[in-house]
Amino acid sequence: MSTALINARVLRGSNLLDDHCVLIDEGRIVDVVPAAAAHGPGIERIDLGGGVLLPGFIDTQVNGGGGVLFNDAPSIEAIRWIGRAHRRFGTTGFMPTLISTDLEVVAQAIRATRGAIAAGVPG
Repeated sequence: MSTALINARVLRGSNLLDDHCVLIDEGRIVDVVPAAAAHGPGIERIDLGGGVLLPGFIDTQVNGGGGVLFNDAPSIEAIRWIGRAHRRFGTTGFMPTLISTDLEVVAQAIRATRGAIAAGVPG
């Protein structure tokens, strides 16, 4: 089943489009079309209540979030927790980073980041 995200201003390039929707199929955006085109069998319509729909943010320096500092807890669970805290602000991807520290913490952070990627931790 396809999904149509409707009733939102859609950012496309440098323009905000009114009366358009985003079509998703198998978890991927496949098109941005006029809202009137998002009808028919096999299309689930999700109303976004007049909000603004734009791509997720990528933050290239995240030391922590949600009360967790990566230096203090260089673990997969900390990355998961930090990502969850940042997602509510629109961040969909991030680079966990450390404040200057000793090499053992750096090694733990590298192992945790590799482990989070392997485990498919969101973000």
